[in-house]
Amino acid sequence: MQDNSVPAYYAVGPLKFTAMSICTFGLYEMYWSYKNWQFVKARDGSDILPLARAFFYGVTHYFLLTKLNQSLDAPLLRHGLVRGMLAALLLILNTLWRLPDPYWLWSFLTPLAFFPALRADPERQDSGHVHKHAGSFHGSNLFAYLLGGPLFVLVALSAIGFFPGTAVTTGDHLWERDKQYLIESNILGPDEEIIYFYSLGALSIAEDGQFISDQYVTTYYRDPDDGETYMDFAAYENIDDIEVQWSESFLEDTIVTVTDRDGFEFELWLSPENGGDHTFVNALKERWHQATDVE
Repeated sequence: MQDNSVPAYYAVGPLKFTAMSICTFGLYEMYWSYKNWQFVKARDGSDILPLARAFFYGVTHYFLLTKLNQSLDAPLLRHGLVRGMLAALLLILNTLWRLPDPYWLWSFLTPLAFFPALRADPERQDSGHVHKHAGSFHGSNLFAYLLGGPLFVLVALSAIGFFPGTAVTTGDHLWERDKQYLIESNILGPDEEIIYFYSLGALSIAEDGQFISDQYVTTYYRDPDDGETYMDFAAYENIDDIEVQWSESFLEDTIVTVTDRDGFEFELWLSPENGGDHTFVNALKERWHQATDVE
């Protein structure tokens, strides 16, 4: 038996929902689903588990939209095909975080799959059919904005290459200003093309970097004591040996030791994220083999 005194749904405006979703990196979507499943359970007197359904909200989204459609005047939710498309959209967007920089940022478009429900029955906000206080701002919202907002900006800027990324990247993803810095610092030749690049720098590639180009393998770093930049490099035909100490966890970098024909050694530190260290090393060894005819 239905209890009509229970709110029909947890009403949150699209703007607030989007902001909270971004600032909590999607966790607010799970929370919103949980609150709505709580209302569904109380209203229907069912024995569902709201927390479990919210945890798998990507899978249960279609069923939640169906429940909301039964209680609200939501034109876009009336058709099962539309609800199915919204549920599929959510599933697809939730898988995009696996993409490399910067394409995984598309995963932050997941609020689109909620908009028809968020805009449901706006004229009845004061009727008691909705949760009246969900759309207002609270201290927890402010905390999320102040903490998650700047964090998202930093992550997004890193993903588009404004700050050094956390993974090995291709040379064409480097910003023109970064390439110009490398050329002006005599780290990169004017006619040299970077193939793969990685930096341990926090805010700038000027702090540290290693790359393979069409001519050399190079590593450099800025000494924090004297402010000078130091560089080691080797042409592929002058490399005598390449040793690799592979990372054993995502918290460790892979260490590549390059030895030239004069016995001089230098190291390259590479992130294992997305298998970038393997890609870098394979390309390095391939060019070495081509240059020295090593089998």
